[in-house]
Amino acid sequence: EIQQRVAGDWMELEKGFNGYPRAWLYLSTGGGSGRMGTGMPHRAREVHVSLSGEIVSAWEPEKVQAICRWINELKGHGTRVDVALDDRIGHATVSQVIAAADAGQAVMRWRTYDAKRRCSYKGQDDIQGEMVSFGSRQSESYLRVYDKRMEAAGKGDVVDGPWVRWELEFKKDRAQLCVDLFAHLPLDEWREFTVGLLKSCISFRDTTADSPAWERCRSSELPWWKALTEGFTRCRFHVATTDRKLEEVLAWFSQAMGPTIAAIYCAVGPEWIDKVIQSGSSRWKPHHYQLMKKQKPKRPYLLKAT
Repeated sequence: EIQQRVAGDWMELEKGFNGYPRAWLYLSTGGGSGRMGTGMPHRAREVHVSLSGEIVSAWEPEKVQAICRWINELKGHGTRVDVALDDRIGHATVSQVIAAADAGQAVMRWRTYDAKRRCSYKGQDDIQGEMVSFGSRQSESYLRVYDKRMEAAGKGDVVDGPWVRWELEFKKDRAQLCVDLFAHLPLDEWREFTVGLLKSCISFRDTTADSPAWERCRSSELPWWKALTEGFTRCRFHVATTDRKLEEVLAWFSQAMGPTIAAIYCAVGPEWIDKVIQSGSSRWKPHHYQLMKKQKPKRPYLLKAT
């Protein structure tokens, strides 16, 4: 049924996909690819599908919405959703975006960004591609801004005029929220919603990196950013969260940090660890205080050599 809804010619592979024993591959005429995995022991009805942007972007909005509704009807969930906005007017080049970020004018939910430039042996006189990414690929939200025109030219396609792509990548809860909203929002509100997502993640303002946080958030938008997003309201993700229990935190710490703590203890002794604990208590946040209100776990988690 999945193959029928997605359409295309699927071929079964000899090897599995993403941990699933059975897998199928679909290669579209537009250069995109899709993979499907199933056959997991004890989860025989579970199917994992991954479709590239070249496939989904060719669909009509009605088909995208129908697929999102179908996923929800089957109690499925989205694990990653990419949405893109293309600037074909030329409000800002990638170089302008990088310069604004370097100047501390990017007010964003992420702490880091990474700018990359691809040049020939001629250096900056022959820039063949630029990209700036905000956030980490491991986080639930991630933004890439790159010159789509140069990318197309590298593939032999001729594109007239500017073309800068703003591409948002959402995972886990945020991906599922996109699936839910695309399933129910009227089609004529999709573009406004997508731009709202972008503005909820980042904005470029007339400020500096040294300005107080409240001043950075209240400063006026840069003209090019305002022009790029003019006329669209701002919407925010609202993902319901629950406080983690102390036992869950202890289990995570023991599993994830145990080897590192043991190595540090052997290398420098307990004194350095004691200093880290003392300094860490000065940076407690509300969720840390919440942990101390929890009852003790039913079983202890010990860091010990094995």
